Formats: sequence, structure tokens, C-alpha cells
Amino acid sequence: MRIGKIILSVILVVSIFLPGEASAAGLVTAQQNFSAKLAPELNKYIKSAGGTVTLKYEDLVTGDTYTVGSALSGRAASTIKLPLAIYVMELASKGKLNLNQKLVYKKYHYYGGSGVIRYQKVGTSYTIRDLVQKAMVHSDNIAFIMLRERVGKANFITYMKSLGAKNAYPNGQNLTSPNDLAIYAKKLYNFSKVHPLGKELDGYLRKTVYNTTIPKGIPGIPIAHKVGMIPDSKIYNDVAVIYDKTPYTLSVMTKNISYEKSQRVIAGIASIVHKHHKAKEAAIIFRTKADTPVYLKPAKGQAIGALMAKMDFKVKSIQGEWAVISFGKGTAYIERKLIIAAVSPGVPSEQFITIPQNNSIMTTAQNAAIQSSPGGGGQLGTLFKGIEIFIYGETADHYLIEVAGRKGYIKKADIAVPVQPSP
Repeated sequence: MRIGKIILSVILVVSIFLPGEASAAGLVTAQQNFSAKLAPELNKYIKSAGGTVTLKYEDLVTGDTYTVGSALSGRAASTIKLPLAIYVMELASKGKLNLNQKLVYKKYHYYGGSGVIRYQKVGTSYTIRDLVQKAMVHSDNIAFIMLRERVGKANFITYMKSLGAKNAYPNGQNLTSPNDLAIYAKKLYNFSKVHPLGKELDGYLRKTVYNTTIPKGIPGIPIAHKVGMIPDSKIYNDVAVIYDKTPYTLSVMTKNISYEKSQRVIAGIASIVHKHHKAKEAAIIFRTKADTPVYLKPAKGQAIGALMAKMDFKVKSIQGEWAVISFGKGTAYIERKLIIAAVSPGVPSEQFITIPQNNSIMTTAQNAAIQSSPGGGGQLGTLFKGIEIFIYGETADHYLIEVAGRKGYIKKADIAVPVQPSP
């Protein structure tokens, strides 16, 4: 890690992106509320910190983001080790690299700063897996140099660009941005879900010896993260996957803040962001972005029904990438990426069922449209053929049911089995 001079500046360029459709009239989204409440608190905190702070937050389930100068590049320091480790492990996952291959530590590999290999004898052999572990847990500079040599710097640059990074050793400089770091964190998260080597790498990053930044601001939550610092140049960066109930990434870059203070600043930012993330996560009112399949289990399979686009509804609970709703005779699941969390509903409260009394059970004879009123109204969703459901009342031609916390009506003609008393 080298010494350099950084010009003092404070950047508070904030941009907010809401994926999917813009919120409709009458609906205040949880992300809008998150951004509106986070921005003033975070901006005040960053201003008081001095120096330059840039960051990016991304909800890994909904895709919601919040940024502060996130496209601005700065010195990456040891955060560059994260994309290299992902590249190495991905090559191994494809059978293009053997993690048990041994590489020899040579004199020209030596580099001061962080790490443990510098204390060992030149000529010592290390497996590629061991070098990855040391580069992640101990931020070992020599391990990084040996790994980069093994895969080739040009290939590494091509890989970073293929992921969408804008700063891949531009003009030979080790630069990055919160946007690029967020790309690497998201790649780590996705890789860890689909391959054992991704999970192994994620495990190394949960055991790093540097935990005075993002993990300190969010105690008690599993966090995989990679720091990068140049103390003499007042550079400190951290990028993390925070494994909350709703996982998210946070990448923070600081400069012109003292080594000790920068760690406290990053921890403070993490604490503030997490507080507002939890408030957003607590939403129980949602709106569908598009027609949304309903499943009996939290996995894509045969759907048992559907909710119509732009329907406001309630969830019973959140399970990672799935929302649990009342549907049929019990609970069902919908993908969270297809819905928008809200602070308040865009429909009158009387359209929601509060404490329904289960009187009887019925079974659909065919696909049954669920209407918002017995006179028709808008369609809320569909119950597919053969689905059992509780009824709570009836009119001359319709049964009253609950669908995701909403009152719904289906035609009596769509029922196959005579109504039986509920046990």
C-alpha cells in the first residue's frame, strides 16, 4: 500500500433508483420512505465526518438502490482482491484451474503491508486455495500478487470488465468505485448461492481479521466483506454482503479522513443504513408490479393461482426472496422481486379483511377469477382449478374469500364441491 496525497473535498451527490414501475397515486413505497428518511440523516453524518465519502446500497431481493457519489473512482487498495478471488474460484468451478496446484513464493513476489506470507521464507509453496484464503482473511498482498500472476493480469482485467466494472486498472492504476465494488459483492452473493466454491469464498470473507468497519456498525448479523486501506494516504474502503433477512450490499469509500476515524465513520454509515433498511423490511403492505404467480412452496413449481398486476395486498411474513401470503385454505408464496413494498395502501382500508372467521371450505371446479366486489369491480387474482379455500360469507351469486389480506369474491358457479362445515 503506497503513500499519496489526496486533495480535501466533500462530495454529497445523492441519487436514488427505484426499479420497476414508478409508484402510483395513493401508494407510498417503502423505498421512497427509506430514501426520504435516510438521506437527511446520512448526509448530515457524512458532512460532519469531513473528507470524502462515497457509497452504494443495494437490496439484493428487490433491487432497490441508494447512492452517494457512487460512480466516482478512487484508490481501490485491497478491495481489488475481492474480484480476483471471485475470478480464481469461478475458474476453479469451471474446471479451468486446480485449487490444489502449488505456487512457489519467490523473491520478486514480496510486497510489504498487510498479510502473513511476508513473514515466511522465500521458496515456500502454497496451494491456490491457501493463497485465496490468505488474501481474503488476512488481506495478504503477496498472495494477491501470486494469484494475479497465475491467472494473468490481462485476463483479470478482462474479467472485471465482463462483470460490468468501469474501473479495471485504467492506465495501470488500481482504482475502483462504490458502483464497481457493489458489482463484485453481488457477484459473490450470487456465486455463493449456486456453487460450493462460491460458498467457500463467502465463508473466508465472513472470517476476515479486519472487522472495525461495516461489521462493527451492524453487530450480530452475518457479513462477508473485504476492506482496503492505505493509512498514510488516508484511504479506507469496505464492501460487504450483509446477510440480513433481506440481504443487501453496502460499499463505502473514504479518503482524507484519518485511519482511526475513517473506520468509525464507515461503521456509523453502516449502522444508519441498516436501521433504515430494517424499517423498509418491516413493511406489510405491497403492490404487485405485474401479474404474479402464487406457489404452494417457496420455490418455482406449479402455480396454484395468481395475483393481478397493481394489486395492493398484505403479507404475513418475509422469507428471504419470498413473501408469505394468505391464499386458498392456508398460506402460499410469491416472489419478492415481483412486488413493491409500501408504507400505506393505495386502496381504502375497508377492502382488507382484519379478523376473518373460518366458516366453511370449498374447492374450485375451474380457474376462478377473484373480484374486488360481488358486482365485478377489478380483478384481484385467480384461483386455479382444484384449490381448497375458506369462505367467510356469501351473496346471491358470490362467495366472500380472503386473498392476501384483501376481501375477494368468486362466483358460486366456479365451485365444485358443496360447502362443508369447517372442522
